[in-house]
Amino acid sequence: MSPSSSSSSITSSSSSIKSSSSLPYLCLREIFEFALQSKSGLLFSCILVCKFWNELAIPILWRDPFYNLHNHKKTTHLLDVYLFNFTLKELKNSNLPTKLIEDYNNKKSSKYNYAEFLRRLNLTQIRTATSFWIKNKKYKDIYKDIIINSKDCQIFQSFCNHFIKHSKNIKYIEFEPEYNSLFDFNLFELPGAEISLSNLSKFSCYGEPYNINLYESASKISTKIQDLKIILFYGCPINPSTLINISNFIRSQHQIKEFFIDNRIGCDCCTHDLSLALDLTIIFNSLNTQISTLSRINFISIDFHNKFPFDQLSKCENLLELNIKGCWNFGDINLIDLNYNYNNSSFKNLSDLQIIKSSIPEILIKILLIQSGKSLKNLKFEQTYLEEIFTEILIYCIENNPNLVNVLIYIDSKEIQYLPKFLRSSTKLNKLEIWDKSMRRKEMELLEIINLDDELFSDIGESLPIKLKDLTINMKWNFSIKSFENFIKNCKAPLDILGFEFCECFDNEYFDILIKNLKRTLKKLNIRYCKAKLNSEIRKKNEYLIQQIDS
Repeated sequence: MSPSSSSSSITSSSSSIKSSSSLPYLCLREIFEFALQSKSGLLFSCILVCKFWNELAIPILWRDPFYNLHNHKKTTHLLDVYLFNFTLKELKNSNLPTKLIEDYNNKKSSKYNYAEFLRRLNLTQIRTATSFWIKNKKYKDIYKDIIINSKDCQIFQSFCNHFIKHSKNIKYIEFEPEYNSLFDFNLFELPGAEISLSNLSKFSCYGEPYNINLYESASKISTKIQDLKIILFYGCPINPSTLINISNFIRSQHQIKEFFIDNRIGCDCCTHDLSLALDLTIIFNSLNTQISTLSRINFISIDFHNKFPFDQLSKCENLLELNIKGCWNFGDINLIDLNYNYNNSSFKNLSDLQIIKSSIPEILIKILLIQSGKSLKNLKFEQTYLEEIFTEILIYCIENNPNLVNVLIYIDSKEIQYLPKFLRSSTKLNKLEIWDKSMRRKEMELLEIINLDDELFSDIGESLPIKLKDLTINMKWNFSIKSFENFIKNCKAPLDILGFEFCECFDNEYFDILIKNLKRTLKKLNIRYCKAKLNSEIRKKNEYLIQQIDS
């Protein structure tokens, strides 16, 4: 390369760096946030561009370095980087071997104190990372004589002490408490917790803490929680004070927006002793202190002990999402009737409603559909033969919820007659998935064949909203070839996905009718249990019209 070309290259490079450095801070931050999601490690490349980019990208890169970290070598290197920033006192308190203390202390500390960038603290991930680090050092004979459990605990706690002391603004804490008291300690009582955890906005606890003072200590420091997730698994040695402490923790908060509580007592596929479910009434009563801010609520596997917290929910005027899954013993909703003898503003902003496999009273379903009205956009109503059956779901949606966008519902065969009217009233519908309420989900078995009236099926096709992209019918419909042809011809919806998974009547003749009358390309056709045996030649020939066929 000639001197002139070399000089030109340097000038060009300098100009490029200067140009990239002059990008607005907010613009660069958006770029780095996008780069963080890249699996190719794009953000690592960004920190090498120039000093300006490095200083902006490093805090983003190090705010949650333990996330999805399963590589033992990388995990060991990550903890080594943190240890290089430990003070001599911190290293000695970790009870490391003398050789390691000297190595970490003598090595020049890095430019950054990486712990100060930490924003998400997942104790379970840090605990796992510590175990990886210990095993790697043991493999190298550095820890050949140590007892893993006691040393592991000491080093784990040392890291937590370091993070709490140096990070001034942790936003998210997530952990699964240990049952071994050696490994469980109160994070909120560590030095510096009153500063580093004072702005905590998200708190997730999977199980009951061994240390029963955790929630009590947390309520004195972290009062700005916006997202609270509590899971009390079956088998936890529930201390009598745990539920009281959780209730007080909720009361101490200023602005809880998302509340998630799960009293899981086993997997969904097995029978369990439901009498073991906890009475969480004291926790639900504490929600009264959050009614002005609560916007998303999830109840999972809850026995309400006939005291469903309707009074608290009805006061949450900003409630946007309500998810009720696997719950029972709601009790009588005596304070309500359909003549609006209750708070008219209740549930008026509700846009997402999920009721899944719960023995919920019909009156409560009606109230939620009526009160949410035009606000309701997403509805998931999964009630099979195992639960109480509400057979008026389509009627209530027709009368009250015209702005539905995404719908998954289980219906009775008698309700099919209301489909055309429902479709015509739901002009904004984008996705519709219909299941037979008599389906045995575990065996994927339908109990009855439904012979669909020709005129009704044609009318359903004509009624499909012009915004509908996904139509999936998981009922064993039986329809004639002529009515299917009319259904396709009448359809004006720009469908991407069409599913008749359990319609056994669908054969090669039906497929030919579909091909001849399609107005646009389908991304997916689901006819899994049909009689059509479509070979690869037919699939290849028609892939320009139907990109994927599930049969």
